[in-house]
Amino acid sequence: MRNRRTAAVLALAAGLAAAAGSAPAQAAPEPRSHLDLTVERGDAGARSSTTLDCHPAGGSHPSADQACAALERAGGDFDQLGQTRHQQVCTMQYDPVRLSAAGTWEGKPVEWAMTFGNPCEAKGATDGVFPV
Repeated sequence: MRNRRTAAVLALAAGLAAAAGSAPAQAAPEPRSHLDLTVERGDAGARSSTTLDCHPAGGSHPSADQACAALERAGGDFDQLGQTRHQQVCTMQYDPVRLSAAGTWEGKPVEWAMTFGNPCEAKGATDGVFPV
């Protein structure tokens, strides 16, 4: 009787282990917002890119939490960035910077680009979303 009980327990344990092993591993959920941000400086064409993930914040962006918070305040609308901050004082130096964003914000496609007179203007107008 004892051998039958032991065999039954071992069979049940093996079945549970097999079932657990066959269940697909749950991958981390993809961020609801993923953006590729590009900064092009001056006429020389110096270019840098970074990624920004939000919900949760991450990617290669050096200040992802702050950038995601700024986009949240703007409702994901890049044209609304910088509207809630105080006016930033910048020099009149002309050193053009072209910023662009492509990807998704809360599942909706994003394509945005704008050129600013200098890095200071670009940073103020985009609430620091772009690492200028």
